[in-house]
Amino acid sequence: MAMRPAVRNRGIMIIVFSIAQWLFMRYILANGLFNMDTNERILYFCVSSLGGALLIFVGLIYMVLKGNPDKE
Repeated sequence: MAMRPAVRNRGIMIIVFSIAQWLFMRYILANGLFNMDTNERILYFCVSSLGGALLIFVGLIYMVLKGNPDKE
């Protein structure tokens, strides 16, 4: 099952971006770069994790739906 290279590249780019943003947010929270209390840190960690997971799934679904050319 072949996948178009442009679709694969866009899907991988979305997945890499989501992992990079999660790691960047994790670095900020672990080192306390902003003055946040515990509740705000938990909130930002959860939102960042859920957002990253959502982007990974969107990238995978995009590759599945758009990856193969239409066969008629």
